[in-house]
Amino acid sequence: MKKFTHTIANHWMMTKLFFRFAPAYLIGNLLLCVLVSFQDTLAGPVALQYILNGLTGGKSFKELAIFIAFVSAVIILRHILSAYFTEYLGAAAKVKVRAGMQKMIFEHAHTMDLEYYETPEFYTDFVWAATQSDEKLWDMYRTWTAIVSRVSEAAFVGGFMALTDKTLFIFAVIAITVRMIVSRLSIKKRYKMDLEIKPLERERDYMARVFYLADYAKEIRLSDIHKTLFSRLRGTMERIKDVWNRDGKVLVMLSVIGELICGGLLDFAMYLYLCWQMLAKRALGFGDLAGLISATDHFTRVMRQGIDACIKMSKQALYVDNFRKFLEYRPKIEKQPGDVPPEEISELTLKNVSFKYHGEERYSLKNINITLKPYEKIAIVGYNGAGKSTLAKLLLRLYDVTEGEVLLDGKNIKEFETDKYRARFGAVFQDYKVFAGTVGENVEMGFVNDDARERIVKSLDESGFTEKLTTLKEGIDTQITREFSEDGVNLSGGEEQKIAIARIFSRDCHYVILDEPSSALDPISEYKLNEAMLRLSEKKTVIFISHRLSTTCMADRIFMLENGEIIEEGSHDALMKMNGKYAEMFNKQAEKYRMA
Repeated sequence: MKKFTHTIANHWMMTKLFFRFAPAYLIGNLLLCVLVSFQDTLAGPVALQYILNGLTGGKSFKELAIFIAFVSAVIILRHILSAYFTEYLGAAAKVKVRAGMQKMIFEHAHTMDLEYYETPEFYTDFVWAATQSDEKLWDMYRTWTAIVSRVSEAAFVGGFMALTDKTLFIFAVIAITVRMIVSRLSIKKRYKMDLEIKPLERERDYMARVFYLADYAKEIRLSDIHKTLFSRLRGTMERIKDVWNRDGKVLVMLSVIGELICGGLLDFAMYLYLCWQMLAKRALGFGDLAGLISATDHFTRVMRQGIDACIKMSKQALYVDNFRKFLEYRPKIEKQPGDVPPEEISELTLKNVSFKYHGEERYSLKNINITLKPYEKIAIVGYNGAGKSTLAKLLLRLYDVTEGEVLLDGKNIKEFETDKYRARFGAVFQDYKVFAGTVGENVEMGFVNDDARERIVKSLDESGFTEKLTTLKEGIDTQITREFSEDGVNLSGGEEQKIAIARIFSRDCHYVILDEPSSALDPISEYKLNEAMLRLSEKKTVIFISHRLSTTCMADRIFMLENGEIIEEGSHDALMKMNGKYAEMFNKQAEKYRMA
């Protein structure tokens, strides 16, 4: 009973979603299913019985012609409505349902904390929801229509059989029971197989995807990594095949047993009974016999399909659990309510901050203490893996600290509304992304209003993109990448980075975080960018994060990180005089520039 309730609850949830996106199609098509069932019964066993009994019982041609005309009219109406619902309303409804589901899923994913994306469990649930939920909803919808069709058809055909010979229902009940048991065992076995195979398929799809994505094309052609990927792909396919070899035989056996009992023995008994009723008891006429044979075959098939649909509902309900699981994820950081951050630029403090990523034992940051004064320019430096980018993510509250606290104007940033707190920041990360949209949309990170165009052009000029912009015929309306437009442009890494940096100049923010802002630029462009940064950020607090130390000379204070800890702190001159790790790192880089 609990499983039945669970199945109904999950299907009811998805029915409400479908109704939200395409109500007219849902109701209209379900009513059409009833009409189709009526027509099938009318044109099948009822027509056989009426016409044959009429021919042998002396009905007039007129009576038979009127009946046949009525049946034909119902058939024509059914086909007209079916074509309308399938070719027109169905296509439109599918677009609406897909759009509605995708919007709901991506809006929910947008509210998820960054930490979730680093857990395989969430990522599997998210990928499943994003790639399969709308198809599963349509699959469920087809099951609902099948059940409505089968139930209404069983009612029409069963009513015909009950009026003619009630004993046939005993055979039908036995067939239903056997079919239900066998099908349920098969569904459970297949679901367990799917759970085992799904992670393997995700691994297989990743390796296959790498071969057709342009991002990987150069590396694959310039190395032997394809051999490793092929080897892993073969291994994954072998494991998938092992699962099918192990459990596929059980599914075959269950299918054979079901067909032998339902499709063999019980059908034979039904037909034998009907022959006995006509020949031995003489209780049936030719029309009755023909109608009942048709109805028996029809009813058996309908009930078999109905049971299959009900069992399929049970399987689909299990998949809905995955969808529910995704929707039940709740953010601890994103979209959280709270106080409004101060309007004026304020002191930003990391107090005894330590942090480790989910599932990690090692701390990425340990006991960090930094106070950023208003309008101060600081640099966070260190070798790769020192914890620099992690520190930036904590300041932006993309993650919450494991220990300690981050304070704005003396108040824990957890007490502020997340979106409004982040609105005080402008940031460019070393793994920035540009999107398949216009130049303007990539700067604005949204729709471009007329009053924003001048600001966008100015921001691009400040980031050093003007020279490239003058070569673009459509200006800021030029499409980036040729993903959706043949007239789009593919930019160099440095040009893309200038667009990413322009996002900061385009925003009115108090704090600027630049995580490797010039990593893709040449030295001259880097110098011009840093100069522009300081000039345009005069009334902002700026945090430079870099392992290229040409930027750090301009900072008021420098913090040297190593293994997640601050090992040196001070101005550039002070740290050079200290002759420690920072001086060593700076001198090594300076030597490279001199050699170049």
